[in-house]
Amino acid sequence: MPQTLKYRLKNIFIHQLQDLGTFLSVLYAVVLGSAIMILEYTLHLESIFSIAIVDTYTRLLSVTNVLISILIGISLTTFSVIFVVMQLASSQFSPRILRHFLISDFKMQKFIGLFVGSISLCVLPQLASVFSPERPFLATLAVGTLFAFYGLSWSYPNMITYLSINMNVSSITNRIKVDMIEEINILYQENWSLGKNVSYKRAEIHPDKFKVSVVSPFDSGYLDSVNYVKLKKVTAYILRSEVGFCFENAYQKPIVGEFIMKGTTTLLTLVFDQDLTPAQVQELQNQVGAIVKDAFQVEQFRSHTQDINFGVRKLVDIAIKAISPAVNDPTTCLNCIDQIGEIAKELAIKEFPSTDAKSLKSEYIQINEFNFEEFVDFCYDQIFQWGKEDPTVIKRMIRSIRIILPLVENPFHLKVLIQQVEDMELADIYNMTNHANGTLKISKEKLVTIENELLQFRKKAKQQILRLQQKGILSFYEANRVSVNEAICSIQFDAIAYLNAYNQ
Repeated sequence: MPQTLKYRLKNIFIHQLQDLGTFLSVLYAVVLGSAIMILEYTLHLESIFSIAIVDTYTRLLSVTNVLISILIGISLTTFSVIFVVMQLASSQFSPRILRHFLISDFKMQKFIGLFVGSISLCVLPQLASVFSPERPFLATLAVGTLFAFYGLSWSYPNMITYLSINMNVSSITNRIKVDMIEEINILYQENWSLGKNVSYKRAEIHPDKFKVSVVSPFDSGYLDSVNYVKLKKVTAYILRSEVGFCFENAYQKPIVGEFIMKGTTTLLTLVFDQDLTPAQVQELQNQVGAIVKDAFQVEQFRSHTQDINFGVRKLVDIAIKAISPAVNDPTTCLNCIDQIGEIAKELAIKEFPSTDAKSLKSEYIQINEFNFEEFVDFCYDQIFQWGKEDPTVIKRMIRSIRIILPLVENPFHLKVLIQQVEDMELADIYNMTNHANGTLKISKEKLVTIENELLQFRKKAKQQILRLQQKGILSFYEANRVSVNEAICSIQFDAIAYLNAYNQ
């Protein structure tokens, strides 16, 4: 629970509070500086400490100005170098991956806030002394000087060390993975267990029902998050209104992370079992539109909040660029595959849909989310497309999925993971015929390693299927219709049939 609270607070600071560095610098300079100046103006420090305020202020001022000059110089130089490095690194990492160093990185924002705030805190008493020359604000200047000295002697070396550690591919990919796993544990709070639905299917709207669409009032951007507590007000309002008796459900149309166009993209569809008058439709669109505007958040850039696909998208982008001829860094691609595998492992043991989506069904709200099959395709399909002729990449993909198999007890999730490898149809690419005619330009030894990796994968998959049979999981879902949804039941029986056939 403390970790969850910590992560939520972190999300508020990073994703909801824009320009955190500016906020911190204002906190140092305006709030702290003003408080000290008011205190200093009220207490008359010269009578308390018996010191020559003006003389001490004058001598300290020269030291302060030197520190300010040094701080400004090293800050400009350092961040100029960072921007150059980011431009050079953009050939391997897309700008959205590097952007977190300045926007979404809490420590970097703290460094920026400390440097700018310290400089401002040193300038503030000098500015005040211009208008009140008889009252030099020594204490405020001293505090600003201490902050500047701290920034120069301690924070700046820490920032350089932090950058040197974190501006490498292993740290970047690991950080993306950690953020995604934390977000997964917030969104999907329950693990799958026997007796639960094996899959999730988006709710479909009957074509004959009367529908009211609420389109986006936002400027074009990406759906960053949805506040589901506020979204509940939609159904609460409708059920109290004159059309509440014929209301069925509200359907969220876009998935978090999708591009939203102003006045075009439908955010919410309201479904009724009888026709409404134009006046009723207009009233609903106005009232519900106001609630939707408060509940939905559209931003210029995507973030990790409620958007697991975004983290995977970044890892896939890094992996694809790494195996491109321009970069030629297969080790980075392997690192990304490992991190993607760990994210997939975390989702493979979870129950779908998300905790919020399940709770909102009782509030007559249907949430639009991806299912596990779509997620796994998203993880591996593009990497396979661009790396299918690289045996090192293929081996790592197979291995990353094989490692997950012993943890998966959901028959549908197990079927999806097995099918992901089998659908690659590696035997059509890695065979002796292609090797002999020169189509496959790898050594015979690597060809054998691919075949061995496939054999190990199939062995592990059959062992897990046998384990599920021994636990009675397959027989339970073969004999029982767990869901009232026909589409989910069909998925359930198809998964059982596939696993039984695979284990023959």
